[in-house]
This record gives sequence, C-alpha cells and structure tokens, in this order.
Amino acid sequence: MSANQLATWRISPEVRATYSEDGAVLLDINKGLCYSLNPVAARVWVTIETSQAGITLDGIVGALETHFEVPRHKLGDDIARYLTKLENIGLVHRNGLIHGSKAASVRG
Repeated sequence: MSANQLATWRISPEVRATYSEDGAVLLDINKGLCYSLNPVAARVWVTIETSQAGITLDGIVGALETHFEVPRHKLGDDIARYLTKLENIGLVHRNGLIHGSKAASVRG
C-alpha cells in the first residue's frame, strides 16, 4: 500500500461549495476564485466534504464505485489524479503525511 493510499483527504477550510443538478461551484474565499465541477467531480467533492475526519482514496472509491460502471482500479486512478489537481490549486489537502518533500524522500 502506498503512502498516497494512506493519506486522509479533507476540504481546505477556506473553500465553500454550492450544488445544483449540473454539479457544483466552489469558491476559494482567500483567493477570490471560483471553480465549476461537473456532476461526477461534484460527487467526489461531496464525498470528501461529508467525511469530517477526512477520507482515504480507498474510502472515496468505495463510496463512488456503486454509482459508476467503471473498474475499481480505473476509478481509483482517475480519482487520484483529480485529487492531485485539487491539491495543487489548494482546494483539498492531505493530513498526516509529508509528501513531495526532501524530508519524505530521505527517511529510511
């Protein structure tokens, strides 16, 4: 199991969401930026948002796999890529892990 699979994902506290049948709109209140999500992305978002203690990638995949006719590994890969994009723009974050740093790469 990789460190990414052990990561607990949470919504960044400065992000607000509004939902509709078309998906969702996110507002980063610190940056003043809005983002639109299609219905699938909105389902990923609400799954993370409703898990107050955070949720693992496996937990997200488990919650969504009954809604889509996609092999579990493909769904997991797609969600992992999406989470990385959300993390890079500051909308979500991982808890409890040092990732992408030199400290993580030199630990034995």
